[in-house]
Amino acid sequence: MTTAPDPTPAPETAPAPETAPAPATATAPETATRRGPSLRLRFVTAFVLGMALVVAAGGGVLYAYGQQYAGRILPGVHVGTVDVSGLAPAAARDALAAAYSSLTAGRIVLAGPTGEVTIGYDEIGRGPDLGGMLDSALAAGRNGEAVADLIGAPQTAIRGATVEPAVTYDETRLKAAIQAVARTIDRDPVDATVSATADGTYAVTPSVEGRVVDQAALLAAIEAQIGQLDPPAEVHLDIPVTSKAPHSDTTAAEAAKAAADRMATDLVLTRDKDQWTIPGEDLRKLISFATGPDGTIVPVVDEAGIDPLLKPVAKGVAQKGANAGFKLSGGKIVVGSKSREGRKLDAAATHTLVLDALLARQVGGADQPVEPVVEATEPTVTTAMAQDYASKMKPISSWTTWFPIDAPHGYGANIWIPAKLINGYVLGPGEKFDFWKAVGPVTTAKGFRRGGAIVNGHTELQGALGGGICSCSTTLFNAALRAGMKMQARRNHYYYISRYPLGLDATVFKSDGGSTQTMSFTNDTKYPVLIRGINTRSGSTGYVTFKIYSVPNGRKVIISPATVKNRRNASDTIQHTSSLRAGTSKRVEYPVDGMDVWRTVTVKEKGKVIRKTTYYSHYSVVNGVLLVGTSGSSPSPSPTPGS
Repeated sequence: MTTAPDPTPAPETAPAPETAPAPATATAPETATRRGPSLRLRFVTAFVLGMALVVAAGGGVLYAYGQQYAGRILPGVHVGTVDVSGLAPAAARDALAAAYSSLTAGRIVLAGPTGEVTIGYDEIGRGPDLGGMLDSALAAGRNGEAVADLIGAPQTAIRGATVEPAVTYDETRLKAAIQAVARTIDRDPVDATVSATADGTYAVTPSVEGRVVDQAALLAAIEAQIGQLDPPAEVHLDIPVTSKAPHSDTTAAEAAKAAADRMATDLVLTRDKDQWTIPGEDLRKLISFATGPDGTIVPVVDEAGIDPLLKPVAKGVAQKGANAGFKLSGGKIVVGSKSREGRKLDAAATHTLVLDALLARQVGGADQPVEPVVEATEPTVTTAMAQDYASKMKPISSWTTWFPIDAPHGYGANIWIPAKLINGYVLGPGEKFDFWKAVGPVTTAKGFRRGGAIVNGHTELQGALGGGICSCSTTLFNAALRAGMKMQARRNHYYYISRYPLGLDATVFKSDGGSTQTMSFTNDTKYPVLIRGINTRSGSTGYVTFKIYSVPNGRKVIISPATVKNRRNASDTIQHTSSLRAGTSKRVEYPVDGMDVWRTVTVKEKGKVIRKTTYYSHYSVVNGVLLVGTSGSSPSPSPTPGS
């Protein structure tokens, strides 16, 4: 059994003076050597145990003190000026809410270009930061370590601790409020425009400068104010706004309008003594406006609209060329009329000149008249040429065709009228004569009448307007043929008409279906040709003659006799009809034999053959029809064949 040491330590023995040390050789008793260290150990142990009892007793007191404020704010803690010592969280929250309720009252007044806008503190959730202040108050005097907290709690009670009050707000709601303000202020810039008005002028719509709120700067300025504890009841701030310039401003639009006004004035075109004016109001309709990348506004011309404006100019410029004319005077050919150049507007080139003039006006250039570009064509027979050849010209060929003056020929009108239209026609060297171009449209205004026509192989007495005109074309064909002209378009009739030279007839027509047959030839000599059409009559018989005059060229025309083959005999029939009175008759179709005919025409000049042409004609069979009346109306005159 071990005996515990005395808890009360004995006083230490003072050491002997250094001047009287024990002899070095002296030896202490054995018992003394073992007892010294044992007493010290017992002293230390006793001291530690004593202190442990004291600490244990004090710690118990501190623990009991700390437990008293568990879950509550320690004594001595203030939030700002509010004493929250020992309060439970709910009570402390109520105290803080009551003390700092004024932080929820107030508003932000923003001044902008559209006036003032107000944002209430309640709209953005501004008020005391109760949660933050409460957490800070609960944490005062507490470090989260048991021993430190046992000591810190009494120290807080003795010394006190103050937590700074804090405010809070909902940043999301504040940003949303700022965005709403920006929507009432922000605007896109509006470009200036130029447009045509109802009265034909141009009007400028001014530009409008855009603007945008600097939301980030406004947010920072508001937060700097409302984040403080003691802002004024009303925080006044100017809304930071940035300007946005339009792409095209009013100055650019005014300049474009001025340019367009210069362009839209009367434009004069002159050529020699002739003058044409394109009205400014018509030019104005062609002008629109376009905006360039740099914001400038320029007038733009609708080029396609220029062409219609040039039509009156083209009409005024146009002039059909004419050869010098000849006439018969005292049995001699003399100059009857002067030649005239042909003219037509070069629309494409003139279009370019007009456009250039408008663009010159656009930039403020001098306004000058435009000279239209004209294509002039000299006639093949000039006045000088006619004067030189007139005295040398003589008849070189002639042909005459007779016809009965009756209904199938419009009583002569349909033959004599085209001959009269052709009379005096001058055909220059190398020029082509076309029957329909020379005669023009067949109309009643010219005096044409309805006459006979061959329709589907049968004669119709009133089949076409101008029926019988083929007598004129056939006569001219034969006159030109015998003059040695280069014959071109020609076609024989459906059946042979005995008034025409066999195999050398030339029909002409224009059908309702659009097909056309003409008669044409070219003057391939080096001299001008004058065509004279001569109309005569003797009783009920009419005559058409074409005489061709030119400088004798030494040509000789040889026409072979007709070669006739494949002759097919026609029959004649009698048909009884109640449409005619008994004892009367009416011939509606004459019998005409069918055949194939060839004629060869050889043209020589100075003994040399220059052309040899064989004309082939296929004539169909037409059976005769004689109507014999059985009853009814009086008889009608019998027709004669031909067209």
